[in-house]
Amino acid sequence: MKFNIIIIVLILTGCKQKDNSLALFSDVIPNQYEKNVHEMDIASSQAIDIAVDKNPLVDKIKISSWVDSISFVQLSSSDNALIGSINKLIKKSNDIYILDRYKTKSLKKFSINGEFITDIGRFGEAPGEYQEPTDFIVNDSLIIVYDQFASRFNYYTLDGNFQYSKKLPFLCLRFKQVSENNFIFYTQDADNQHLSSIENYSIFQTDSNFVIKERCFYRERDKYTSIINDYNFVDINNRLYCHPSFSGKIYEILNDGKYALKINLNFGKHQLPEEYLLKENWNDFKNESAKDRYSFFLGEYLITNDVLYFSYTQQHEAVRCFYSFKDKKFERSSIMVNDILPIFPFANFIGVDGNTLVSYVFPSDIIAIRDNYSSSEWYKMVGEKAFEITKQLKNEDNPFIVWYHLKKQ
Repeated sequence: MKFNIIIIVLILTGCKQKDNSLALFSDVIPNQYEKNVHEMDIASSQAIDIAVDKNPLVDKIKISSWVDSISFVQLSSSDNALIGSINKLIKKSNDIYILDRYKTKSLKKFSINGEFITDIGRFGEAPGEYQEPTDFIVNDSLIIVYDQFASRFNYYTLDGNFQYSKKLPFLCLRFKQVSENNFIFYTQDADNQHLSSIENYSIFQTDSNFVIKERCFYRERDKYTSIINDYNFVDINNRLYCHPSFSGKIYEILNDGKYALKINLNFGKHQLPEEYLLKENWNDFKNESAKDRYSFFLGEYLITNDVLYFSYTQQHEAVRCFYSFKDKKFERSSIMVNDILPIFPFANFIGVDGNTLVSYVFPSDIIAIRDNYSSSEWYKMVGEKAFEITKQLKNEDNPFIVWYHLKKQ
């Protein structure tokens, strides 16, 4: 699939909210929520600058040079446990919470061994139900699910029992609770024209009553081409990062109400000029995305204490990169070989757990490859352990959660 086609699909994400916004916020009184809004301060920091283009593109990377070991669990495939996709995963103690945002529109709780425990709410319009579960968090005693369609927080116990709801006076895409009385919201290009203080801002902070206190990342609404994904605003190891669309800059939103540039990915002469992101230059953008002149950083990145992993698109191929914070070792390649457990592609990353990268793979993807080989050929190719794992898989089975434990740098 051409890169520009992918962009079109991603730009359309979130259009549904615009059709619903006027009715949602007809009763919102702006001065109740915009009493004293000010700009979030920039913290002084020493950003890590990575000259991507100055490092050679190697033929392939064996993940064993960066990964110490792999562990995995297959989620239960009982009828009430089935999911169609994984959009967000949170591991809390010995439990795993998985959000399927669009296919089953569900939030499910599993044990660390993959056993299904319970649903957290369900699709519907009754109290405790949601129509579009867009994001969620898990704290020590409560789960908060954001229903974008209704612009509402639903609160549940860790066992999934509904407690109460709160209506939000604005739309958002992602959120984080930084303290009992503070939330941070990400709302790139959301339809918040009824609140002028945040209409052109991507991030803002509120108290528990959603009174807006601070804002940052000015972005004039409807002026730029957008790409929306889960890496624009992501909580990694309890640190909150923000990545503006197509930029090589990764910022951290700090708990003291400031933000700082942490990583700058420098693509040199292949950096996409900002003027191509103006909507008035949309045709030029499409033409450039079909060529090989620029690198497109869509925003996939994972940060551990030791390593940065990220990917970008160049010449219509995904280039995956590792960078060691300690010794500044850098490797990039369009081919990543899982020479530890080859049935799991090094892809579909959904988070970080300490010094471990977390991903998933659906059995149907493994079966599609397995069935191209005879049993003996498959055994020879993947080895005894992988052969035993895959021989009983069914297309309709739930996915594997895979942990890539990185080597200590």
